[in-house]
Amino acid sequence: MSVTLIPMDDADFVTFTERAVEEYAQGMVASGEWSQAEAPHRSATAFTQLLDKGRLTENHQLWVIRANQRRIGELWIARRHVGAKPIAFILDIYIEPGERRQGHARQSMLAAETWARQNGCEEMRLHVFGRNLPARGLYEQLGYDIASLTMAKPLPPA
Repeated sequence: MSVTLIPMDDADFVTFTERAVEEYAQGMVASGEWSQAEAPHRSATAFTQLLDKGRLTENHQLWVIRANQRRIGELWIARRHVGAKPIAFILDIYIEPGERRQGHARQSMLAAETWARQNGCEEMRLHVFGRNLPARGLYEQLGYDIASLTMAKPLPPA
């Protein structure tokens, strides 16, 4: 079964934003970056800044991932530069829980690579939370290496 990337329409964008803002907020809380109280506002603000024109924001591609005509997830890529080199940065890939572990994320990533090559990008990049071991495993299998790494160690009170 193969996946198809379909550009988001307005309704898709609303569904995507609601899910992605909440998921990003919780990821930032789990990583210790934000408090639970501030996370919803900070996450919504970050999305508004990144997607200032919604789904039509320049240099951003937002797709619904479909398999057999079913909506199974979403993919968000921004075209950016690292120095003079054009890159594609995956800001979000989401597969519905009941659709995971079936190869959909892998196929979506490969489709994203094809899109990136066709649009002049020389590299793919992404961020993954350190505790997301299944995603990290997939990315490593697809040839991604660590470009930078932030580590943390909790300190007990003195």
